[in-house]
Amino acid sequence: MSSIGQSGNLSQSGNTIFLSGGSSGLDTAALIEAAVKQRLREADKIDVRIDENLAKYDGYSTLQSLGSNLQSSLTALRKAYGFSSTDGSVYNQKAGTIATNNSVDPQSILGVNVTEDAAIGTNTIIVQNKAKSMRVASEYSADATAALGLNGDFDIRLENSSWANISVAAGDSLNSIAAKINAASGDSNVSAQVIKTSENEWQMVLTGLETGQYMQTATGAGDNILQAIGVHDGGGAYQYELQANENAQVLFNGVAVTRNSNVIDDLVEGVSLDIKNADPTTEITLDIGNDAPAVKDAIMNFVESYNALRDFVITNNQVSSDGTVSEDAVLYNDNIMKSLDSSLQGLFSINFVTGAQETLREIGIEFDPNNKLKVDEIKLDNALLDDFGAVQALFQSQYSDDNAEFNITRNTSRNASLNFALDITHDGTNITNVSVGGDNSLFTVTGSTIKGNAGTIYEGLTFAYVGNTSTTVNVGFNQGFADLGANLLENFTNNINGTIQSEKLSIESQNENLDSRASRVRERAEAYRLSLIEKYARFESQLSAAKATINQIRAILGTNNDD
Repeated sequence: MSSIGQSGNLSQSGNTIFLSGGSSGLDTAALIEAAVKQRLREADKIDVRIDENLAKYDGYSTLQSLGSNLQSSLTALRKAYGFSSTDGSVYNQKAGTIATNNSVDPQSILGVNVTEDAAIGTNTIIVQNKAKSMRVASEYSADATAALGLNGDFDIRLENSSWANISVAAGDSLNSIAAKINAASGDSNVSAQVIKTSENEWQMVLTGLETGQYMQTATGAGDNILQAIGVHDGGGAYQYELQANENAQVLFNGVAVTRNSNVIDDLVEGVSLDIKNADPTTEITLDIGNDAPAVKDAIMNFVESYNALRDFVITNNQVSSDGTVSEDAVLYNDNIMKSLDSSLQGLFSINFVTGAQETLREIGIEFDPNNKLKVDEIKLDNALLDDFGAVQALFQSQYSDDNAEFNITRNTSRNASLNFALDITHDGTNITNVSVGGDNSLFTVTGSTIKGNAGTIYEGLTFAYVGNTSTTVNVGFNQGFADLGANLLENFTNNINGTIQSEKLSIESQNENLDSRASRVRERAEAYRLSLIEKYARFESQLSAAKATINQIRAILGTNNDD
């Protein structure tokens, strides 16, 4: 007679280990897993949506970054605003070129630095003398380290510097005296070196740290130190003057100029000279003009930035030959990307009021078949050389007003041009009213700031009036390509409230909600798993008890399984 077995298998479902199939022989673990997986399908679908959102978020981040790069390239070409006498723009940069009237390399004679304050024109320069620092030496010494047995002090300096007092004791050597002079060189502008001139001879050399300055000394108490070491002769004069101090001498546009330094940065505004060598027989010509290469570089940077953005748009619009969307096209058919792309392309159709050139095509910038930009560099170079101002006006907004106490301080406007008369009422202390054509609802005044109200044609324009009387200001404003482009991109790329940033924040919020939903689904599925384990455990227990009862009955009746 045999009994029905009650042993089973150890199984794991989730994090729970239990005995399965002991009495029924059923694979209850598999049944539980299948039931739980059915419940988890919703969470898996949510995970797919989260991954899709993350891919889209990354796509928006790339679009935002490329748009910001393009905006930065346009900002370099746009107008800066405020009361400053210069806006620091690339158009104000100046470039200087130098040439000689012979075969001498001008850079071997002179270095030139030109800033935007320099006047455009041609200048002549002749370097007649290079400034030199004074240098004197001591008598020769047989031992630079031997104690000299001198007691006393002396003062030393370059003229216009501070006196340094050098105290000498009996144990001092030539080396230690030089060290004391160097320790005080920050005040005196005199340095010392001990030079080994031969196998058994040393000499101390005193050098002025500034050119054109005479070295002054004064004997103090005790021994006459400078005479004792041979810097002075018996009459107090320098015994070995190696180099006299000399001033720089330059003829600039025929005018004699003298400085005690070889760097002359106060000659004319915006021009600094660095004298390297004198050559009285060579005339250097300095031509100062607009820095056309810098403007060209800025324009080429804009083109590269635009094309990088355009490549991204093309990638995200790709459809394979079988009609499926490319895996890389995470923003396929995205409205924000399409709006940004079409808005930018629309700028290229605008005619800008500049005179000689009114479109980018006229200076050599146009679309290729993929709507990427290509540049005819020869045409661009000629435009910059022939009419630099027209190229500037094409990219940079042109602003004018007739009041020196009034200026534009900010421009984020999307309007191509505006011309209006602004009536300002001032009570001597504050601005009390601002209107155009009698309408005072167009601007908001805060202190001296006048800001165009949202929803009006003046939105995005901010002005400042620092006067204290009532006045009417006539304002003329024609937007350039760079200003319009940068302002347009700001609406998309601003990392606080731009369209792209808002969409990224929305995705983050969606994913937080989806993640919470997925967690709840998994929690419910896990609870369901535990309930099934408990259910099957009861089933196995009940079945086991029933089988035990049957076995007992069979034992009483004396039967076996085959009866």
